[in-house]
Amino acid sequence: MNEKASFLWNFVLPKGPLLIGTTLSHYTYGPAKPSWTYKFSLIMAIAQSLGGHLDERPLKQFQAMSRLNDKLGPVHPGANASEAVVPNNYRDKAAVYVNQLLTKEGIDSAMLGWDWKNDPRAEKPLKAEWTETKVKDATYSEGRTVLYLHGGGYFLCSIKTHRWASWNMARLGGAKVFSLDYRLAPDSPFPAAVHDALAAYLYLIDPPADAGFAPINPKNIVIMGDSAGGGLTFATMLAIRDAGLPTPGGIIGWSPWIDLLLSMPSVLENTATDYLPAEGFTHGGGASLKEMAKVALTSVGDDQDALLEKLPPVQHYTNNKLLSCKYVSPILETNLEGCCPIMLIAGDAEMLRDESIVFSKKHAHAPTNVLLRIYDDMPHVFQMFGFLPSAKHALKESGDFIRNVTLGGSGVADKSFERISVKGERRALEADAVPEWKDRIGRVGGGSKFLAKL
Repeated sequence: MNEKASFLWNFVLPKGPLLIGTTLSHYTYGPAKPSWTYKFSLIMAIAQSLGGHLDERPLKQFQAMSRLNDKLGPVHPGANASEAVVPNNYRDKAAVYVNQLLTKEGIDSAMLGWDWKNDPRAEKPLKAEWTETKVKDATYSEGRTVLYLHGGGYFLCSIKTHRWASWNMARLGGAKVFSLDYRLAPDSPFPAAVHDALAAYLYLIDPPADAGFAPINPKNIVIMGDSAGGGLTFATMLAIRDAGLPTPGGIIGWSPWIDLLLSMPSVLENTATDYLPAEGFTHGGGASLKEMAKVALTSVGDDQDALLEKLPPVQHYTNNKLLSCKYVSPILETNLEGCCPIMLIAGDAEMLRDESIVFSKKHAHAPTNVLLRIYDDMPHVFQMFGFLPSAKHALKESGDFIRNVTLGGSGVADKSFERISVKGERRALEADAVPEWKDRIGRVGGGSKFLAKL
């Protein structure tokens, strides 16, 4: 069977009822969100269908499928891409800092549930990829660098799945982009991803003589990522600061996953308008919010430690005991003193929306710049849908931020919390955007008070 026939048989035909149902629903009842076109309604329906079937294939097979190859995840025609490898001695350097941070948090290998210092996968090369535009315009500045950390729930995807992001940030940020293939869970759970991201940062600011580039001033680096990569971005920033290392020029999180306790209401409220799996990323949904509610209400009540102990693993990334660690769930950080400027971008229709809002509100008086942008009607990491006006707007906002916070930039506003319409119109975020967030934060599922409503 040729490739086109195989695609038709295995993908298109089984989706026939879904496509027909979506078409009827769109034109009979209207789209799920006012701005969604018929094309986008179809895209979202297919994405939701794929996300809802994560447990139908073995995890290893799904991981392999998600990494893509050069044909399915090509380099943009306007970009130059080159392979890079972070020498393993930078993992050794980073391990010293990670060990200090974990010790300070009272976390040892027994609590982690694995020997992170002797991970056989850490013996393999830490691969990365440089991306830059073939033609440099006036926005480009030599030395300006983006360290990009891809999303995928900490267990899926790769550099190749996110080449669209690398290209856009090289183009709009006037920078070279260094994308990292950090180790993935569940084979290499927390703190492996933070360990690798920190190693890459140390490599960029103090490379070996044969690296092919000069040491990069930390203030000329922006760390950014989407979804889990956004959460890793925030964790890496906190690790850099807490280790006493020079902080970067800024960080950006696109739909950052910074609350692995799933404590905010949008995780439930926005399941119909997002493509993330409604039962969470646990393979098979064994520790979904509904399961949490069942266990909480029938046996442990509001005892968070007992609830987490009784539940199966909530996330692939780490065990339940560590979900409240700030390097796992950065939303729980209480102090941003010494941190760099921060930009958070999320969609109003996505399940992780409230995490970005609460992080920003929590640090409304922090001694650092925090910029929040919530885009009307948009789902998770909507920037990948480049044909959408909101995606183009958010990509430009990100590029502007990169250029403004790095050397020679004009800087950014101290605090700016905005909603942005599909036409690009700005308005202030309302004060009560996430009611009762203080009662929810740090409690799995938001606590028994809210789980009882399920």
